[in-house]
This record gives sequence, structure tokens and C-alpha cells, in this order.
Amino acid sequence: MADYYLSGTSESGVELVIAPITEDMAAAQNIEGSESVGYFLYQKNNTFDRLDVCILAKVASEEAAFELGRILGLK
Repeated sequence: MADYYLSGTSESGVELVIAPITEDMAAAQNIEGSESVGYFLYQKNNTFDRLDVCILAKVASEEAAFELGRILGLK
């Protein structure tokens, strides 16, 4: 699986991202092992800490990641 990165800003000004997460992000969110593999929908919080994110969902597949990105208007 290639690592694609889709992002954009919602109407309310929240930055949304669909992408794989790093090992550091997974550890910060208490996600272990194979559960950290794949695509996730997350929002970036308004801090300078790159690990300060709120994971909203794990996306089922690469195809689902692209479809969700299209629905949300992410590029």
C-alpha cells in the first residue's frame, strides 16, 4: 500500500487528514501493533505538537480512504 495523504479544512476551520499514522502518533493514542496499520481520519488540533491529533476513525481500505476524501472535499 502506498502512503497517500489527503487533507483539507472543514467549514468550521478544523484541519482534517486521511493518512497512515506514525508509530509515535499510534503510541500517543494508545493504538498498538497491527491496529495502527492503515488509513485514519483525524483532525489536527491547534497546537504546535505534531502528535496532538484527535483520531476520528480508522478507514477500512485505500479505496474507502479515497472515497471519504472525495466526500469531505480533501485533496
